Amino acid sequence: MDVLAERLEISRTPVRDALRRLEREGLVEPTGRKGYTVRAIADADLEHLYESRIAVEAFSARRVAELGEPAVRIVEQAIEDAVKGGAHSAAETYHLNRMIHRSVVEASANPILVEMFDSVWDRAKALQIFEQFHKLADDAGRLLAEHYELTDAMRVGPDHAYEVMHQHITFGYKAHKDG
Repeated sequence: MDVLAERLEISRTPVRDALRRLEREGLVEPTGRKGYTVRAIADADLEHLYESRIAVEAFSARRVAELGEPAVRIVEQAIEDAVKGGAHSAAETYHLNRMIHRSVVEASANPILVEMFDSVWDRAKALQIFEQFHKLADDAGRLLAEHYELTDAMRVGPDHAYEVMHQHITFGYKAHKDG
């Protein structure tokens, strides 16, 4: 920590705080009194991350369907914005995909679910995992446009919306795991 603070020409406090946050996020682990090492992402970490996404996002999709057309339209607008914006890199695709998924949770009108969503997606390892997944996509525009199936499902009904979101996230999990 001292070496890092010195190299960055900052005090030890922000370095210590940053390392503690990275440790909480499961990205680094202490190796001794003053050292840390980057933690390998285990299969269980990936599984837990996707399970958490299903819990928050599939429930939110169900809730959006219950709230009806005004809430569905919020999600649809986010998809339209993402598709129009276009993505030219894996990082841009990740951020646009995140924006679409966050719109589902925001449209559920539950601020605690939004906090939970941010907690899952803001993890440093989440960025690594989802960015890797989007590197597999040949066409970012197609990937983003596929989210319209979610708004179609929301218009069918709450249970269908839940199931389609569950399948959507599970597909991402399998693509990453198999890729």
